Amino acid sequence: MSIPQNFAMHSIVCEDVWMVYRSLFSEKVALSGIYLKIPSNRIYGILGPNGAGKTTLISLMATLLRQTKGRIEVLGYDTLRELKEIRKRINIASGNPNLIWSLTVYENLRYYSLLYGINDKKAVEELIREFELEEFRDVEFNRLSTGNKQKLILARAFVNDPELVFLDEPTKGLDPPVARRLREKIRSLQKELGITVVLTTHYMSEAEMLCDRIAFINRGKIVAEGTKEELKRMLKMRDKITIEIDANIPNLSIEGVFAVERDGNQLSFYVDSAEARIWDIAKEVARFGRIKNISVKEVDLEDVFNELAK
Repeated sequence: MSIPQNFAMHSIVCEDVWMVYRSLFSEKVALSGIYLKIPSNRIYGILGPNGAGKTTLISLMATLLRQTKGRIEVLGYDTLRELKEIRKRINIASGNPNLIWSLTVYENLRYYSLLYGINDKKAVEELIREFELEEFRDVEFNRLSTGNKQKLILARAFVNDPELVFLDEPTKGLDPPVARRLREKIRSLQKELGITVVLTTHYMSEAEMLCDRIAFINRGKIVAEGTKEELKRMLKMRDKITIEIDANIPNLSIEGVFAVERDGNQLSFYVDSAEARIWDIAKEVARFGRIKNISVKEVDLEDVFNELAK
C-alpha cells in the first residue's frame, strides 16, 4: 500500500472526478471533471448554490459514495481501494440533528467512541468539557436546545481523534450568538489540533471568518478556487460603489466597471478601485437624475458568490 508523497501538503486530491446518477430512463451529471487539491492543516470551504454538487463532492471525499469516474485520495489513501484506512482517520458532522435521540450527551459520545473501538471514558468526559456540555451530561439528546444539539454533533466528530473533519453546514438554523460561538470553537480546535477541516456553508460570513481557501462549485464544476483575496482579484472586483438616484437609470456601460447590480433606482458598480472610478461613475449616473446617496465598501465573499453563481 503506497502513500503518495504529496500527502504532507494535501489532505485530499481529486483528479478528473465525475459523478453520474443513472436510472432506467435518464441520467443526471452531478459532478463533471473535478480537479481539486485541499491543503493539509487548514480550513477549506466548498461553496455553491443549492444543487451545485457540494454535498455529492463531500460524500465522495468522506467515502459515503463511489465516484463514477476519476480518482480521489484522502490522507494518502485511495477512496475506492482503501476506504477502511480513510474511515479510521476522518469524521463528519452536519447541521442536521442525527444522533440517537433517546441517549444522553454522555451515552451518545460513549456509544460512538465504542463504534471506533475506543474504550476511553476519560476521553468522553474531556469532550464534554471541551464543548461546554457538563451541565447537560445526563440530558437526553431530544431534550437539548438546538445549539447544544449542534455542540454535541460537533463533539461526536472528534471522538476518534480525526486527522480530517468534514463539516456540512455546521451552524445551520442556529441563532447568531450561538453560531458565532460554535465558529470560534471550530477555529480554535483546528488551530490547537492542527487538523484539516472541509466546510460547506450557505453563510458567506461564516466562510469569510473560517476558511483559509475556498472552492466555488456551480452546476457540478469548480468555477473558482483560491484564498478570499485571490478570488476577488480573479474577478477583478475589489470595491462596490452603490448609488441611489431619484429617477430610472438605463443600462450603463462605464470603463472600469466589471459588473452592475440593479435594485429599483439603486445601482451597485463592482470596480477594481473605488478611488479611481467613483467620480466617472457618479458623473455618468448624474446625467439621469439627482443622486440621493453614494456608498462604498470593499467587496466581500457574498458579492463574489453572487457573481460566480450566475
